Amino acid sequence: MFTFTDYKKIEFIKLIELAQKNDYKALEEIIKREQDKVYMTFFYLCPDCDDLADLTQEALFKMCRGLKSLKNPKSFRGWLNKIISNIFYDKLRKKQNNPQCISTDETQQEGSLQVCQICDPCPCPDEKTLNKEVNQIIKDMIIKLPAHFRLVTVLREIGGLSYEEIAKVTGVELGTVKSRINRARHKLKECLEPYFTNN
Repeated sequence: MFTFTDYKKIEFIKLIELAQKNDYKALEEIIKREQDKVYMTFFYLCPDCDDLADLTQEALFKMCRGLKSLKNPKSFRGWLNKIISNIFYDKLRKKQNNPQCISTDETQQEGSLQVCQICDPCPCPDEKTLNKEVNQIIKDMIIKLPAHFRLVTVLREIGGLSYEEIAKVTGVELGTVKSRINRARHKLKECLEPYFTNN
């Protein structure tokens, strides 16, 4: 039907439809595209966990097992994040969440300090250090949020869900979702303000 390389070019909705018809190469491609996002979501939700890979594997396994029951492929993102949220809540029930250390791996986050580039696109050492510091502050701030604030923030900023989708996934009123995300963003803005203020 499709060669291995063809699967990399297939649009995501089509991949889901193929996987639902027992096309295992399509399913493999879905896993490849989603595994990093799932891992990063757990990274923010469960910063004190030493089993992030296991949580990611559990979510991907449940995704594979339940994919045939997904009636509307367009709702895949919300459906997958519901699986992640359920695993997260189960984790909270089993163990108190006490944030400790996180990785200092650099990731580009919305709201990071952007430096105007004129000729050389590579940032100078000072700029790289500042960007890394700002990114780390964003990570630390998200991780220190209470679990219910952290969940909606991660689903929005990392998962890319709409407010309506988050409300559906979490079972929380739409207004509450918006309020929690706005409060989290306000705290983030306060933390970042010194980095945008000229001395």
